[in-house]
Amino acid sequence: MDLPGGGGRGPALAGVLVLDKPQGLTSHDVVAEVRRLTGVRRVGHAGTLDPLATGVLLVCLGPATRLAEYLAEGRKSYRATIHLGLATDTWDAAGRVVEEHSWEHLSREAVEEALAHFRGAIWQVPPMYAALKRDGQPLYRLARQGVEVERAPRQVHIDDLQLLAWQPPRVTIELTCSKGTYVRSLAHELGQRLGVGGHLAELVRLAVGPFRLEQAVNLERFRALCATGGWRAALLPLEDAVRHLPRLEVDGDAARRLALGQIVALPPGEDDHPHAVYDGRGRFLGIVRYRPDQGGWQPEKVFVTPEKL
Repeated sequence: MDLPGGGGRGPALAGVLVLDKPQGLTSHDVVAEVRRLTGVRRVGHAGTLDPLATGVLLVCLGPATRLAEYLAEGRKSYRATIHLGLATDTWDAAGRVVEEHSWEHLSREAVEEALAHFRGAIWQVPPMYAALKRDGQPLYRLARQGVEVERAPRQVHIDDLQLLAWQPPRVTIELTCSKGTYVRSLAHELGQRLGVGGHLAELVRLAVGPFRLEQAVNLERFRALCATGGWRAALLPLEDAVRHLPRLEVDGDAARRLALGQIVALPPGEDDHPHAVYDGRGRFLGIVRYRPDQGGWQPEKVFVTPEKL
């Protein structure tokens, strides 16, 4: 779908870039680099990755930035390496070592037994070095000032958690989890459960929803594509960005009403989930949600105008 993207070099295609984020850059750094390389002003990401981490970062360009919240809801898969015996203040390798314990008595069986406690629905305490805010102040800023505040546990869900390798004192795991899961917290809590402390040493995000690392383009490759003017070929269209959502098809009259922001009376869908709506020709129109109190489907995001239908 060809929509204005708001770039300094003229209109840009709206789309999603599945990027393999390199280590050492923040997600904000990557967004700034994509903005600079493409000239597109409206660029954002769906789901932050720490500077330590590499792997799948979904970068949205142009009107696709309006879909970031739906992309971020997708389940995430990670491969993580946890260093046991050393606890750090940030719960990852970027921090200062605050505890050191002997780990030589640990066995693979003990690690497997401890990991079993993290499968399914669990409660996690977010790390102090996190972007979560307290009274408008990010936790990591408070942490850098030496201030530690109490953080309320949050329930997350670990769908799958497997031990890939036991190379003491390092444990490599692979997991699939819900939005809001902190792998740093899992590393810290695993070390606590084993009684030796631990921190996250390496992290690779393998997938966000249906978007996997195998389809990602690394930043160096994207820079090369930008240098030759071929970067648009790396973007997924809006339709691909919402294929994981339930689908709703409407006729021409309903499509025009939705494009005008009006509620359309149609049979209810799956609970209160957002749906990707298409017209009879398969064109993606936007995101709608069924509102029982309104007796119909309410548009949340519309990507077409009535005159285009």
